[in-house]
Amino acid sequence: MKLLVALLSFTFVFTWWPGKEAAPPSSKDALEARAVLDEVNALRASGCKCPDGKRFRPAPALIWDTRLEKAAQEHAADMSRERYFSHTSLDGSSFSERISRTGYPWQFVGENIAKGYPSAKAVVDAWRTSKDHCPNLMNPYFRDMGIGKAGAYWVQDLGTQPE
Repeated sequence: MKLLVALLSFTFVFTWWPGKEAAPPSSKDALEARAVLDEVNALRASGCKCPDGKRFRPAPALIWDTRLEKAAQEHAADMSRERYFSHTSLDGSSFSERISRTGYPWQFVGENIAKGYPSAKAVVDAWRTSKDHCPNLMNPYFRDMGIGKAGAYWVQDLGTQPE
């Protein structure tokens, strides 16, 4: 009996990791979020020259994080509901503060926002061709990502946890 409990505990630890998922859950918005993850990871796999002229070598694939997704989704919903467009929420909080509130322990964080793009490919292309957003997509220090989408608003939160 003790062996069975130990095996079940071992299985639980290795099949559940708080905040980490191989992919977002299945829903229409989650499928779009997954498409953004796939688009970004394809770009990172090939490397990129950003509009500011900086060249980025291929970078490791990003991993979906539900806490970053939560921060991104809440900010996208807030911008859509309150009709504003900014990295700073109307309550004055920054993306790093919003990410911290989800319990994501971060060493590095970043955020890309966009409005009005009809698809995951279109929003990633817009970020790729932006001198301010492209370096976030390609930054090899980022390991995790979450996407939020509400109406016309997109939010991408990126992070790296301390080792």
